[in-house]
Amino acid sequence: MSGFTELLQESPLATAFGAAGLLCQLIWPIFRARKSIITAQFGIGADYSMQYALLGAWSGAGVAGLGAMQSALAFFVGERSWFRKTGIVFLPVVGVIGYVSWSGIESLFALTAVTLIMLGRMQSDTLRLRSLLLAAAPFGMSYDVIVGALPALIGGIVSAIIASVMLAREIKLRKSASN
Repeated sequence: MSGFTELLQESPLATAFGAAGLLCQLIWPIFRARKSIITAQFGIGADYSMQYALLGAWSGAGVAGLGAMQSALAFFVGERSWFRKTGIVFLPVVGVIGYVSWSGIESLFALTAVTLIMLGRMQSDTLRLRSLLLAAAPFGMSYDVIVGALPALIGGIVSAIIASVMLAREIKLRKSASN
């Protein structure tokens, strides 16, 4: 029996939340507007938080849930840079979650990924936002491999590919516009 089939049978609810997170993870890179990207990021955080919790992967559950909360704040704050920067208050909470749920290298990967993602969400410029979200991908995928979160891993791989293409496209468009 494959690992995915086994996971589906053992925890269908975790698989369902993982699939919903996967959908959000696959679509965020195609959006052009910051609010749309942040909305999809909220879905990723909320859904994967539930998936990780149901799998007993508490570092991931904690930081993904915290990420969802930061996405919600970033969405409602919008373009007010002075208020958007308050997202930095979430970073010490990441450290607390890491301390409380520490389980070795997997926790380090989760903490690094969420820190880069949170720094990205605080950006008003979509190029910086995309760059930081993409930089987080290898750390998130490493966490997913260790804890066995297959939907999140698939999402991370496909999302990173799409995000790389969209980042290159945005860079090219900006160069064309400046000429």
